[in-house]
Amino acid sequence: MFAATAHTLEGKPISGPLLPLSNFVLVKVREAKEQTFGGIILPDQAKERSTAGSVVSVGPGKTHHDTNVVIPMPVSVGDGVLYGKYDGSKIDYNGEEHTLIRDEDILLSYKGGEMTLEDIEPAWDQVVVKVETSSETPSGIITASASERASSEGQVMSVGKGRVASNGELIPLGVSVGEYVKFRDYAGSEVRLSGSGYVIVRASDCLAKWT
Repeated sequence: MFAATAHTLEGKPISGPLLPLSNFVLVKVREAKEQTFGGIILPDQAKERSTAGSVVSVGPGKTHHDTNVVIPMPVSVGDGVLYGKYDGSKIDYNGEEHTLIRDEDILLSYKGGEMTLEDIEPAWDQVVVKVETSSETPSGIITASASERASSEGQVMSVGKGRVASNGELIPLGVSVGEYVKFRDYAGSEVRLSGSGYVIVRASDCLAKWT
C-alpha cells in the first residue's frame, strides 16, 4: 500500500517538496485583503493580483556564466517579500496559490508579519523614495496609475545593498538615504508603508540627485 503524498502541484501528487532552481524563489501568495491590512498598496487595480507573500523555499543562487561565481540569494525561508505585479509564474502548490519568482523580481523583503518602513530591506539596487502620491480611496488604497503621480522626485528613505558583480562583490549604489532624487517617469511601483505612500525604483532609473 502506497503512503499518502504530502505535496501536490496543480492538484497532482508529487514525490517531494518543490525545490526552486538557480535564482528562483517559491512564494506563498498573501490574500489581497491581508495585503491591504498590512499596508501594501499597488497601483492599477491592486486587487487584481496579489504581489506579496512569504518565502517557502529558495534556490541555490544564479551562477555567473563568465566566472562561475554563485550569486547569493537576497532572501531566506520565512521572509516576507513584495515583488512586481506582473512578475513570476503562478502555480497551485499543496492546494494554495504560490508564485515562482526570480530574485531580481523582488522589490523588498521584511521580517515578521507586517511591512513597515523601519523593517524593510530593499532588494539589490532597489531604492525606496518618499513622493507625493495621488488621492486615495476611503479604504486607503492608492488606485492611480504611475502616469497620474504628482511627482517623479522625492527623498530616498531606504536603499538596497547594490548589484552583485561577476566576481561576487557588491557594486555600491550611487544614492544614499537622505538624498533627493529625480527618477524616470513611470518607473517603479507604488507602495504604502506606515501610513504613507512611496515609490520603489531601481537605482538605474534615478537620473539625478541633490542634498
